[in-house]
Amino acid sequence: MDPMMAQGQLALSMMTPEQRKAAVETALSKATPEEKKQLEKQQKEMQQKFAKATPEERASMQQQAMIMQDIGVFCRHLRPEGGDPDKPLGTVDVLAAMAECGSFGNLTAAIKNAAPEQQKLTIKAFMDLEQALLENGTEADAAALRERKSKPEVRRPLLLMLYILYKHKLGDKIVLDETVTFYYEATKRLATQLLMHAQMTLPQQRWVQQTVGVSRVAALLVNELWSHDDPECVRRMGDILDPPDKPEELGMPFPELAIKARTVLAMELETGLAGKLEDSHEPAKVLPGQLVAVQVELTRKHAGKGGVPSEIANDESNPKGILEAYWLYIEGHTPVGANTLLAAQPLTVTDLKTTTLPGLAKFEAPKETGEFKITVHLASTSVVGCDQKVELSFIVQEDDVPALE
Repeated sequence: MDPMMAQGQLALSMMTPEQRKAAVETALSKATPEEKKQLEKQQKEMQQKFAKATPEERASMQQQAMIMQDIGVFCRHLRPEGGDPDKPLGTVDVLAAMAECGSFGNLTAAIKNAAPEQQKLTIKAFMDLEQALLENGTEADAAALRERKSKPEVRRPLLLMLYILYKHKLGDKIVLDETVTFYYEATKRLATQLLMHAQMTLPQQRWVQQTVGVSRVAALLVNELWSHDDPECVRRMGDILDPPDKPEELGMPFPELAIKARTVLAMELETGLAGKLEDSHEPAKVLPGQLVAVQVELTRKHAGKGGVPSEIANDESNPKGILEAYWLYIEGHTPVGANTLLAAQPLTVTDLKTTTLPGLAKFEAPKETGEFKITVHLASTSVVGCDQKVELSFIVQEDDVPALE
């Protein structure tokens, strides 16, 4: 799909039906005859493509449309509005936004269509699950769950997603029957799918806390862990990476990471005048409108350790042979309004002997003078407990060169 068309569909999916209809009507009223002709052509091509598609292709197209609609709802409920737009998002905040997605409506429909006796058992199971989560969840998760008021059709998928995280901690305190287990498995598949798409979509919105929050929740969900800070979760993460029942040479060590980062005038970096990264400790000094660079180097202290079976490294689902991956997010702090995401870059490892991973982001300095803050976030969407961040700054100075007359 054309990138511009995809962005347009995402924007439409984030609107209510009334807003979407008004937006389309407004676009058509402002379109030139040539633009209207092009829109009609695109619509006709899409209809023809759908008509010629096989049943499998149609199902795939409909699934993609539903995912896009879900992502639109998810973004709408995470959108920073008023208050403190730079406040970090908690696990419940992210999962609750996901629970608003239309695809979870199938859960409500299934419960309503069940036999009366099964309905009672299912509702009781959700009540027991919520009580267990309130009693055993982290202080932050329990407080957020207790404070959040939502309808049953939204609260139930939220509880199931929290159960994915807390399943091992709750142990035999919660035993789901066959029906609720089916709901749980379906919820897990959908939540995983939504988070995968959200990781690609949110950086396009330039939202910092939403992007970082989703990456942290993604790591928790894929590993069925409840915290990035709890020592028990870090221990379990180590066992997931390096299972005790497998040969040591096929296990992955827990990442030992170190970050070096600096701000530097992009022109100096390009011409080789910036010097070595480790020799620079002062904020970059630039003129208004000049290009600033954030130079990052991630060191893997665990390089050369561990290994993975060839069937995993060369699996069809991993065509690029990625063995370890991180996201580099560059956050720009603004004097007013919400901070903005300046860059989002993947840092990938295809050879376990790799010792360093470079990262670089460039942006234009503000027109205003003064010192500006930057935060470098390193996040993993697959490993719990290894996220890091570094605080930087750069200084915009007055341009004292007189204008030529």
